[in-house]
Amino acid sequence: MTKILWKKGTKFAATLIAALFVFTAAFAFAGCESKRPEISIRISFNEETYDLEYELYRNMYPQTVAHYLELIEMDYFDGTVISDYLDDRMVGGGYTYEGEDIAEDLVEKDYDGATKDADGNVTLKNISVWADSGKETAYNTLYGEFSANGFTVENNGLTNALGALGTYYYTPEVTAGGAPTVYVQRNSDGEMDTRSYCYNAATDLFYLYTGSSGSDSKFCTFGLLKEGDKETFQSLLGAIEAYTLDVLNGGDEEGSEIFTTERQMIIEDEYWMENSYEDITFHIPRSKIVIEEIKVTKY
Repeated sequence: MTKILWKKGTKFAATLIAALFVFTAAFAFAGCESKRPEISIRISFNEETYDLEYELYRNMYPQTVAHYLELIEMDYFDGTVISDYLDDRMVGGGYTYEGEDIAEDLVEKDYDGATKDADGNVTLKNISVWADSGKETAYNTLYGEFSANGFTVENNGLTNALGALGTYYYTPEVTAGGAPTVYVQRNSDGEMDTRSYCYNAATDLFYLYTGSSGSDSKFCTFGLLKEGDKETFQSLLGAIEAYTLDVLNGGDEEGSEIFTTERQMIIEDEYWMENSYEDITFHIPRSKIVIEEIKVTKY
């Protein structure tokens, strides 16, 4: 009888230990973060959709990646549009349309409304910019992890390639004498330093690089297209070229119509010296490029 009970007790203990091991392993896996999380971006243009897969380089740009992942998890970017189509990049993430008029109905998304509470406190978990060294007053912006801001990556950081994903901002560049000074947390150890606000002002904008290669000292390139999706991105660019030729120029290869229309924009910024700046020219696509959805596919 004693032997039977001992066997049952041993079997029960083994089962319990195994269950605890599985639970612990599952918990550890759930909390695991990879060096390179992955996201998918679905873009629509002229009744076609383009699905793009990206790797984000958290090991190089931890605070930048954490910031954008948090916004993605909020479904913040879904339904936003490409608002500024430049020579070597398309800028999106911070604007939507409130009507059908491409030039006039572009409106800024309420970033503060999505990331602050009723008392004006920042609700994002990943805060990297403050008004004070004691971190009592948080700014609702992102620490610029790029060389112009004094940030370096060991063994070199990313450079732009076709479709590369980077941060963007319009804050006027004033590096000394006149620009607000902020405190930034430079690393996970909590080390604080002062920086010019203009390089630490990114919020929700990002760019997709349309050139073949390039480097930026004033923006953070933090994600690259997976190799197999470069062809998809090139297809999107080809569709834009075809639209410009066939629709805007009626098939005339010598036509003068271009893909964008200009509009002067006023950008409100509670942290800037005069709270706004209005000498910003947007090159707005004449046919909507919509960011239908961005989602995290790998943490």
